[in-house]
Amino acid sequence: MLLAARSPLAPPVDAATGTGHGGRARRWRVLAAYRTALYLHRRDAGVLAVVTSDGLALPTAWRLPIASAAVHWGVAAGDRVVTHGHEIRLPRRTIRAVRTWRPARVRVREHPIDLHGPPLGWARERIGRGPGLTPEGDDEVCGALLVAYAAGDPRLALATQPLLSRTSALSASLLRAAADGYAVPDLVTYVQARFDADVDLASQARAAVLTIGHTSGDALVRGVDTTLDLLTPPLTSPLGPIVKETAHA
Repeated sequence: MLLAARSPLAPPVDAATGTGHGGRARRWRVLAAYRTALYLHRRDAGVLAVVTSDGLALPTAWRLPIASAAVHWGVAAGDRVVTHGHEIRLPRRTIRAVRTWRPARVRVREHPIDLHGPPLGWARERIGRGPGLTPEGDDEVCGALLVAYAAGDPRLALATQPLLSRTSALSASLLRAAADGYAVPDLVTYVQARFDADVDLASQARAAVLTIGHTSGDALVRGVDTTLDLLTPPLTSPLGPIVKETAHA
């Protein structure tokens, strides 16, 4: 038995019965199984992610307190997995959610500021663009959504939500989370530090974000910085232009 902490943003593992006697078991398709993360999918529920302690703390995920070296999922893309109650039942092990965890979230400014000409056309063009479970264009939009949320301007979030069918199920779930201000902790820290003009913290957080994936880190930072430039009145930027760095897998 593996014990996990469940995000309140994670999809429910049971199907409601309407009888008041709990839910029915659900069958999920394995979307992907990586060393540090397992992704399950249902059309009517979205993506259920499980991440190890050395994986990305996705805001929608179940988190395990152990590293990937101690975990063997025992499934591959296309396999079927059953969930019921607070459990994900894998062929060799069961994962049980025994508590919740609070995903990182940017703060909304007390006095909202507008995006000068919100990048709505840009966002429509970027969503779904690029290969993989989280296309590069979506990562850029995630960064932009976090800035818009922190600024208190809802227009970008409202414009992007109808477009999520264009992209992967996992990426759509992360875009929805970003529209509500949620993201991986280093990215949240970066956005918040830019708003707070905290030079040292922003530099440290940006360096951490740039290590995410092959293209994701650069794209996330690019989305944040592009959108910060559109704020009216502008922030006093604590950092100069992004210097291209090599992201690590």
